[in-house]
Amino acid sequence: MLLVSKQDQTDAAQRDVAAETRNQAYDVIVIGAGWSGLLACKYCVAEGLRTIVLEGRDKLGGVWAYADDPEHGGVMKSTRTTSSRCLTEMSDFPMPDYYPSFPTHSQIHAYLEAYCAQCSLADHIRLGERVTRLSKRGDRWQITTSDGNQWFASSVIVSSGVHQHPNDVRCDERFGGYTGTLVHSAAVKEISSELAGKKIVVWGGGESASDIACEASQVTSPVYFCIPNGQWFVPKIIDRLPPFSSPRPKILDHTSSRLRLLLSPTHQYSPFIWQYLEFAFGFNGHGQEAWRTAAPYNRSFLNKSADVLPRVKSGQIVPKRDIASCIGTTVRFTDGTSIDADYIIACSGYNIRFPFFDDGITPDTDPRSWFKYIFHNEDPSLAFVGFVRPIVGSIPGIAELQSRYVAKVFSGACRLPEPLERRATIERDARFWNHHFRHTSLRIGGLVDHFLYSDQLAKLIGCYPKFWPLFLSSPRRWWQAVTAPWNGCQFWLNDPEHHDRIFATFRRYDDNRMSQVYVFLMLAPILPLIGLLTRLKVFLSDRPSRSQSTRPGAETVRALPDDRTRGAAPGGRADGMAQGAR
Repeated sequence: MLLVSKQDQTDAAQRDVAAETRNQAYDVIVIGAGWSGLLACKYCVAEGLRTIVLEGRDKLGGVWAYADDPEHGGVMKSTRTTSSRCLTEMSDFPMPDYYPSFPTHSQIHAYLEAYCAQCSLADHIRLGERVTRLSKRGDRWQITTSDGNQWFASSVIVSSGVHQHPNDVRCDERFGGYTGTLVHSAAVKEISSELAGKKIVVWGGGESASDIACEASQVTSPVYFCIPNGQWFVPKIIDRLPPFSSPRPKILDHTSSRLRLLLSPTHQYSPFIWQYLEFAFGFNGHGQEAWRTAAPYNRSFLNKSADVLPRVKSGQIVPKRDIASCIGTTVRFTDGTSIDADYIIACSGYNIRFPFFDDGITPDTDPRSWFKYIFHNEDPSLAFVGFVRPIVGSIPGIAELQSRYVAKVFSGACRLPEPLERRATIERDARFWNHHFRHTSLRIGGLVDHFLYSDQLAKLIGCYPKFWPLFLSSPRRWWQAVTAPWNGCQFWLNDPEHHDRIFATFRRYDDNRMSQVYVFLMLAPILPLIGLLTRLKVFLSDRPSRSQSTRPGAETVRALPDDRTRGAAPGGRADGMAQGAR
């Protein structure tokens, strides 16, 4: 019989602990296995970084992993994306052809699982590892999870999502005297038939609010729908684009090609698009005085859950501006009318919180304080992916470029500017975007124009498409590239090895190409004048003020509801859910 001394046992145990510590020491730890976390993992692994993803739930997918438990925010049973799959899908992993243009949450979840299998990400994901503490020891991050495990890494990517912590409005003076049932939209999974005959008020201007109001109006009516800030509505699908008819419905966010953006750049009030919306549907794309907004088109969130509009016309939904006060179950609106309401569903959005950070680490939760809305300025070994909010477009589409950039920075393939230059960029970006969205509430940080911001990241990564070399080598392929709807695959165009799959993707979404040809030919003689007048208007009315504050509190707003995430986004709480996916 072999005898082992106590000292030998101790040494063996220490070696086992050391081996376990080595096994849990990584280049990068990603917090969260939702859409953004999976992208962050994929690109870090592609850069040769030893990467692990810690996910608190027992399944991946984030908000797209449906749960009946109201404690888990995310999608409703009826949720679909509000951004089309063209703008939402991964650049190298198209969604199946049989998916509808706006997939259901179960289809999105299946797609994410398939992506994990395709990219062999499962080995890098640890489910049931809820992060409880994140601290820094020297040059290494230390993470503690709910089961007591310790994890170590040189860099950390936080992808815990923007739809985790509901913005509680129970203390708002408008609801102070209300004795009925007040719930946040995060807890609403479906509108039960038990609510038939009940009076329901939906409060908030986002896609979550629209989806809930629309679904509630199928159970009980009328439903009173308050949009305190006013709103632009943009339908996901229209019958045709004027002036040319088409046998096929048009997906409106497919009007996002490079050519279309050149002719009517979205960041310059999108001429041709907003005129059509107001001609076809009334001012602000809806024609309802209670929901009127002074914000120019594309300078505040665009609500793509427009199915509520026919129900407004039929009287099943009553448009209101805001709640003035509540006494008992009596809800008084700002137009002087009142009703007895059984339920108020507050679609008041979410707050960004990081409860797991050690007391000695207090990163600002406003993306405007991060370099390019990604990197912690003082310690760029800490990055945040998936917290940018496009007013139209998709969070996943942006998160992929963010992931590519972060992975290259952490691997050393890209270098960040020096701290002073980063600070100057942070202030310049905050000043620009605060001014850009000055017509709307700035309670939500990280608002961007999807297309402008994506191009900014692409230039930092070095993957901004070089269209002139493509034109010289193949005019036909150049035309396909500049007339295709916006898709992430365009950011691989500089590598000819990817061309076959890229142009196969472009051909999948060619439904809007001929209408662009017609518009271009028809407007060619006056395009220079239109472009000059548009740019002159922007120059005169849209110059950022040097004195404008760069901080989120630069404008005083009144507890404004900004739940723009249910894609129904991105619809329902996810868009991407709001924006496709959020």
